[in-house]
Amino acid sequence: MPPKSSSGRGGRGQRGRKAAQQPRATAGANSAEMDEIEVLANKLWLGNKGVKWSDESVADIMRTHIVGKQYARSSLQTLERLQYFELYLWANYLSTDDTLVSDAHVMSILLMANEKYQQGVITSMWGAMEGEAFGRLFDRVVCMTRSILSTGTDIGFVDALSARSVVVQFLIACFGSLETENVRTACMALTSLALWEHIDDTRVLVEAEFERMPQLRKFAKHLKKKPSVNGDLLPALLRDFIAMLFTGDSRCLTYCTKFIELLVDLESQLATRRYVNLLLVDYQILDLCQVSEWYRNDLLVAKRFRDMVGMLRGRVYFQVDDVSGLAMTEAEAKDRHYRHVAELQIMAFRVFPRELEALALSSVAALGDSAVLTEHLEALDDSGLRRLAGLVGIRTRSLLPITASGIVQEEGMYGREFVLDAFAERYRVRATVADQVREISPYPSESLLFSEIITETDQFSKQQFSDTISYPVLPVPKLNLQFLTLHDYLARCFELYRLECAYDIRENIEDAVRRLQPNDVGGFDGWARMAMPMHSFNVVDVQKPRVGERAPSKVRADICIDLANYAESVVMEWDSEVRPRDVLILFGSRNPRFVRGCEVECRLDINGKPVDEFASGRPSGTLRNLRVLFDTHQYQVDLASDKDVYASLNVVMRRRPQENNFKAVLETVRDLMTSSVDLLPEWLTSTFLGYGDPKALVRGSERVYFGDTFVSADHVRETFADQYPDIIFDEVFGKPCVIEFPSLDSGGSLRVTSEPAVDFGPIESIRRKENTVRFTCAQVAAIRAASQPGLALVVGPPGTGKTDVAVQIISNLYHAHPRQTILLLTHSNQALNQLFEKIIALDIEPRHLLRLGHGEEDLDAEERYSKAGRVESYLERRRELLALVQRLAEALDIPGDFGYTCDNARLFFIAHVRMRWEPYYRRISAMDVENVVAGFPFTRFFDIPIFTSSDRAAAIRVAEGCYRYIESIFDELGDIQPFELLRNNSERSNYLLTNQARIVAMTCTHAALKRSELIKLGFRYDTVVMEEAAQVLDIETFIPLTLQSRRGRELKRLVMIGDHNQLPPVVKNSGLRSYANMEQSLFTRMVRLGVPYIGLNRQARARPEIASLYRWRYRGLADLEPHVMTGEFGSKPPGFVSTFQFVNLAGEESEPSRYFYQNLDEAEFVVALYQYMRLLGYPAERIAILTTYNGQRALIRDVLDRRCKWLPYFGQPQVATVDQYQGQQSDYVILSLVRTRNVGHIRDLRRLTVALSRARLGLYVVGCRRVFETCFELQVAVQRLLANGDQLLLCPDERFGEQADARKAVVVEGVEDMGRLVYKMIEEHLEADGQAAGDGDKSQSSDSD
Repeated sequence: MPPKSSSGRGGRGQRGRKAAQQPRATAGANSAEMDEIEVLANKLWLGNKGVKWSDESVADIMRTHIVGKQYARSSLQTLERLQYFELYLWANYLSTDDTLVSDAHVMSILLMANEKYQQGVITSMWGAMEGEAFGRLFDRVVCMTRSILSTGTDIGFVDALSARSVVVQFLIACFGSLETENVRTACMALTSLALWEHIDDTRVLVEAEFERMPQLRKFAKHLKKKPSVNGDLLPALLRDFIAMLFTGDSRCLTYCTKFIELLVDLESQLATRRYVNLLLVDYQILDLCQVSEWYRNDLLVAKRFRDMVGMLRGRVYFQVDDVSGLAMTEAEAKDRHYRHVAELQIMAFRVFPRELEALALSSVAALGDSAVLTEHLEALDDSGLRRLAGLVGIRTRSLLPITASGIVQEEGMYGREFVLDAFAERYRVRATVADQVREISPYPSESLLFSEIITETDQFSKQQFSDTISYPVLPVPKLNLQFLTLHDYLARCFELYRLECAYDIRENIEDAVRRLQPNDVGGFDGWARMAMPMHSFNVVDVQKPRVGERAPSKVRADICIDLANYAESVVMEWDSEVRPRDVLILFGSRNPRFVRGCEVECRLDINGKPVDEFASGRPSGTLRNLRVLFDTHQYQVDLASDKDVYASLNVVMRRRPQENNFKAVLETVRDLMTSSVDLLPEWLTSTFLGYGDPKALVRGSERVYFGDTFVSADHVRETFADQYPDIIFDEVFGKPCVIEFPSLDSGGSLRVTSEPAVDFGPIESIRRKENTVRFTCAQVAAIRAASQPGLALVVGPPGTGKTDVAVQIISNLYHAHPRQTILLLTHSNQALNQLFEKIIALDIEPRHLLRLGHGEEDLDAEERYSKAGRVESYLERRRELLALVQRLAEALDIPGDFGYTCDNARLFFIAHVRMRWEPYYRRISAMDVENVVAGFPFTRFFDIPIFTSSDRAAAIRVAEGCYRYIESIFDELGDIQPFELLRNNSERSNYLLTNQARIVAMTCTHAALKRSELIKLGFRYDTVVMEEAAQVLDIETFIPLTLQSRRGRELKRLVMIGDHNQLPPVVKNSGLRSYANMEQSLFTRMVRLGVPYIGLNRQARARPEIASLYRWRYRGLADLEPHVMTGEFGSKPPGFVSTFQFVNLAGEESEPSRYFYQNLDEAEFVVALYQYMRLLGYPAERIAILTTYNGQRALIRDVLDRRCKWLPYFGQPQVATVDQYQGQQSDYVILSLVRTRNVGHIRDLRRLTVALSRARLGLYVVGCRRVFETCFELQVAVQRLLANGDQLLLCPDERFGEQADARKAVVVEGVEDMGRLVYKMIEEHLEADGQAAGDGDKSQSSDSD
């Protein structure tokens, strides 16, 4: 018997409830449980009676629920989720005159904007602020800010300090969204050339810039005629900031830290930095921050302040020309510094020849030392020091009457010590970005792993406001749309990638320690699969430093581990997954816990001798000895400290291979930063950095090779008829197809020609494999764009054939450019193999294909496409071809061994084959058909009749084709000959990569791992085609573009195919993901920058009604007809009334551990629904259960085990999170949304798109209606889901694979109702099985009689 109920929990829903016209925030019948804000929302703007506008209501919400609750994030999040901005604030702001809009109203809008920015959904808000509306709001914010700064009074019930924080956070959001036109137009007025009007009266700095860039003087004069309305806001904010620095109020410190974040953001984009930087230098912001008392305070918030000041210092003095935007090399940066110091020396000698003679005669390098410069300047008295400062553009008069001791003296002048510090700061020698990165170890140490920054970034999303309404600030770089230089880009990516890896490793270490359970006596009470105690550890070799270096050239150590007490599976993992060049993490189990990384150099045998990496067989015994390499710079630092680091290390930890590539990536980025060669081609660099005209990257060509893209002439007409009414075909349509395009404004004809295919006569084995896919117009446009030089972006919504397009692009480029190499990249091995398998089936010679990386063994192919496999194939092919050569010699009756070597075959071709063909071919034009056939010298070589036609022209074509076939044998042998000469497999593999392979496939991670090796080998490629481009980190996309030296050859085209409307790259650390925007892909950044892209617009995956749930996310997405209208798409899912359904459950979420969300009611329901489908006959492999959280996935698997394992008939469906299932599909999907208190991360529309687009034939979503219905971003999809009601309607009398004439529907009212239905069906199933078994026994008995 089955368990008594498939679900024993849950409540009843409301029968047949229809989708509401207006979403209501309701928790069911019991209104006493509703939150106060939800009650207010239902009353004022969410109810069916319409919006009830009242300015007093806005004031009351601000007074009671925001200010009254101390700006609680929960209140702001609830208001934002309930569409307070969209349905109430903004709708009524647009309809109200500016003079009547209250400050509380405006402040409420800013609070909602800031909350949306924090949650990553600000884009929807910018979309609502179209036209001049945002400009109106922005001008009002500027006026309101001036009032706050001038009066210091509360505004809109918000105290003046909190109001400052709100405005600054709003400006941060605006300057982070400059790709939005109306936002950019309003914001850029704050950072225009008009800022220089507020620089010191002496204007030394401004005049120096005008002398360097004369055109700026003209611009400045023009601005004076039309002064900027809001150009004085930033100088006013800076003066206010300086005053805040010296108030002594800790609340002001929080605001100052947030304000520095704004300055860092302004300095990080060239468009905003261009005129701001000189203002910051003149206002001496860095100097004033450094002398404030907060800079020397030990409080945590003061440390954050110091960190942010350090970031600002790096931005202000970055190696870039602020005005022109040109990057500076290390040499140019040093020249600029030397020039500034030399100007100081000249000025000092001119004005103070006696007092500063020593300074004028000192070396420029010496004056870069702050102490030396200060000592020289001490020779001047106060007035002389101020005079010199004024001459070189150092401000000596305070902007504000600061009373802090030692900073401002009489008449508002800065004190002597401050002016000396300003000189030191201005002329200090600064390490370049590359110099700073060189000293950083690629391995994380305990100082980074257990630092506050890792902890705070991890807890970023849950941090609350403390003493003022200021969102948390993290001292980490952000990935914006624009970067100052490639060095700036690489430095930011290096720091973020390093922090993300450190976070992941710390999680691994904490998990290992928890499992190992170290005790007080130095032993361990537990065990871990990925980590184990070291049996012994010794540093065995420390080699002398290289010339000019201080660190050792190499540090080796030996590690021994004992596998005696571990299961065989664990032993096999350590033997197979720990290989040379893998990274291990060593740490001590006691506090202080030291952590060091190392790289495996080799395995050692029991005698301490290195073991061959490729040796067969497993090691004997239980002891495993490894020789590892440490980072030499870190080892040097450790020796200089008073801590015995290496003696405390007693645990070695390995990591999964797919997670353990961080060292190679970091070292690759570091090498790129120190490279003196231009890393990208000129045509790509400016747009890559976010500048220039993005449309210039798309470089059209009039003549495009389409190969076999079109299946017929009608296919060509259908594709281009709308654009080119006049299409001319040269004779008969043929393949390969070439099309000559006229310019659209010329009105010319589209000419379609065909290049003659190489004819090999009647030889079947090498006839072309042609494309059979009838590509849509958009797909053809994508293929056309990718065939031309430049950048091509292809956006492929779910089910639109991205892979087919990518394969055809590669095929066309392969045939159109025989001397060019294509680099094929994807994010995952699975996607790369799927793509590569389709390429193998094309008309592409296998010898030109190469698959690099460890995923090659999973390829579903007859041949091996790794380097070793290709070499073997070449050698095997050599034997086959040489056998054909020998057979040809025998057919010509020429004695001798001509099939011995490739060189012998080449001589044979020259001396015998060509010598017979050329005389024959010279006479062929005068021969009749009999002589053509009789005179052909190679007839006996072919096993089949080759001349089957009596037509003379046909006979000549056959003769020519047969000779081409023979000639191709010797051409291929010519390509293979180097493999005969190279005796070493390694040399053969390298030659294959650099000279023979024309389509090289690898993952982006493998590209980072092997970059230095590929550069040394001289690897070259002309085209990069990247699939899954929107799922690859920005830096992981950049590295594959730099796998070759640009000397003599450069990248010609870059093709990126992806979907920025689906999930971005995975970043585990929430702070790095949301605050630093590390999840940004290059593909998404290019789309945001406005680079033109081709959007595929015909989906063939899902039923049209299911596709309608996510169709609104894409421009012009339609269905591929009649494909999605026929067959299994044309009938309703058996047992269900609707193709898709939202099922409302009144369960409750739980959180057993951080971020581990579960919902038992939903887990029971989705499992019961799966059982129901299986009992109707649905195959288990066609059903997937998806959820949005790992905790719910684990719970569903537990419930499946309890409910289904007792009856093998049920089997097991696919169970995964939405994130894990991206790129996959299933016929039927059951989706659990889990959350009941707030929306959670399904609010990210990219995740919602993935969730709704996995199903082909049926989608059933289980969730809490009141939570998801009121979310603005999800509203379109949820309303479409609710079109079929919010209760599950079933037809349990139907069976899978059968069509019922009349459908009888049953309403399922909650979890218990579903459980009873399934229980009844299980009993019927068991009874039917028992009856069938009884009938079977009787049948067998009858047969035996």
